Amino acid sequence: MQSHTIRRALLSVLLCSAAIQACDAKENVMLVLDASGSMWGQIDGRNKIEIAREAVAGLVGRWQTEDALGLMAYGHRRKGDCGDIETLIPVGTLDPARYLATVNALNPKGMTPLSQAVIDAAAALRSSEQKATVILISDGEETCDLDPCAIGQALEREGIDFTAHVIGFDVTQAEHQAQLRCLAENTGGRYFNARDARELEIALGGAIRASTEPALPPATASVAAHGPAIITQALSVRWTGPADDGDFVTVVEPNAADGAYLTYAYVEDKGNGAQGVVEFAMPASAGSYELRYVSPRREPSVLAREALQVGDSEASIDAPASAKAGGKIRVVAQGPAGGSHWIGFADVGSGVGAFLNGHYARPTGSRSELELTVPAKPGDYEVRYVLNEAERVIVSRPIRVEANSSYVRGPSSVMAGDTVSVEAGGPLDDRHWIGFAPSGSDAAAYVGGSYARPTGSTSSLRIRAPLEAGDYELRYVLLEGEEVAASQPIKVTDVQASLSAPGGVAAGQAFRVTFSGPRNSNHWIGIIPAGGDGSEYRSWSYLPETDNAVELNAPDEPGTWEIAYVVDSQVVARSTLQVQ
Repeated sequence: MQSHTIRRALLSVLLCSAAIQACDAKENVMLVLDASGSMWGQIDGRNKIEIAREAVAGLVGRWQTEDALGLMAYGHRRKGDCGDIETLIPVGTLDPARYLATVNALNPKGMTPLSQAVIDAAAALRSSEQKATVILISDGEETCDLDPCAIGQALEREGIDFTAHVIGFDVTQAEHQAQLRCLAENTGGRYFNARDARELEIALGGAIRASTEPALPPATASVAAHGPAIITQALSVRWTGPADDGDFVTVVEPNAADGAYLTYAYVEDKGNGAQGVVEFAMPASAGSYELRYVSPRREPSVLAREALQVGDSEASIDAPASAKAGGKIRVVAQGPAGGSHWIGFADVGSGVGAFLNGHYARPTGSRSELELTVPAKPGDYEVRYVLNEAERVIVSRPIRVEANSSYVRGPSSVMAGDTVSVEAGGPLDDRHWIGFAPSGSDAAAYVGGSYARPTGSTSSLRIRAPLEAGDYELRYVLLEGEEVAASQPIKVTDVQASLSAPGGVAAGQAFRVTFSGPRNSNHWIGIIPAGGDGSEYRSWSYLPETDNAVELNAPDEPGTWEIAYVVDSQVVARSTLQVQ
């Protein structure tokens, strides 16, 4: 099925006769920018789209006037639409102000049809006889039924003469990086990786030069480890080399392809004879590796190789054999420290990437004393020490999660909007709650304003009933909605409210109003214009906790008014008041 999809997509390229505005340009380049919804994600507290805009501004500032540049974007107009690809500026002489205004106006929204965007860019460039290049910036995997690697191969087979340089921006999954690299290499292009703003600027600079300047000749370089290499820990590496834009030093398995990398650092030419020191973390598994100096703009791209032995690190977890659901446990863990490692719960036998959100913590050093929240669902789990988010489980131990002895008790019925007294017992956590949910609803269901947090292992609470009558449950819910630890049915009946007050009073006179009905600190009784909805009022009072009366002052203006009983902006009872 996918091969037919690819052939149909390529047909649009072979039949396309889109005009190029600058056919006499030295180079024709189309920048394809990812404007999918994920570009609102953050790196170091900044949105990725903001970082991309700054990098494009740098590109525009360095652009050579003899080269032609266009702009295409995807995912910027509609959600869930794989056809949301648009040529915003045809390839032509660069107008910097227009170009940057167009980029800055992009509002990420939708999908990631990166493969079709490359096909469309090739179509837009096809009518020129000159060298045509696409620079693709993407922050994630293809989400629209095409394989980037297969598209690159198909374009090459069809003889469509263009090159795609691809920048993976904050692409953390190795398989997604591999797809993007394959797309680039199958069109004769280069792949650059960028984890943050600085690396995106470096990668974009390398892609520009690869697009607009002749291929660089072979060169020499060297790499040498400075100190022992230990899993996940930073290693200093001395290097010499040409220090082209995009050059980096990496560690890979010895038989890895030339474009591969595990962890890496870009080199910088500091005007010091093209040499320096970079520092980057080692892989999570011990063994034999290779240090490499890689220059993506040269052929061959690997300029230096050096064997490297990465040593292992000891790790241990001290945790209880069992724990109560929704409670807390103390864990002492020893092992490699790092901001991308975590210690926490996972299902027994699950893959290395599996985790339970909210049930893990980061190590604080080589020895970490941590408090972990126990999952709400009873069963068998593992407490794991995981390296680099999901690269390796260095140590784990089993733990049994047992049901907690929880309860919730309240009346069998309550008037809508009234306040009920509830007794509850169970685990304490600021993400547990006790309150109302529709009868038979799932564990995550709740009624806004009709719940409270437990105050201890036992709790005495006053909770407002829902405003809509019907069948409900009082529940003790763990961790916002992971599990209902205890429940009891409760019926919410229609509001029954009444007011008793003098029929007439003098202007400005104080008088007493007695009432019956749903009692809550947010409800109030006040004087409103006759027939009013409660949005305009004079004297008023919140309902007291125990007494069944309030005191009001009559308006200064004589006439017909109403005393109103108001529950969440709704008037539930009225009584006419004549002011003389």
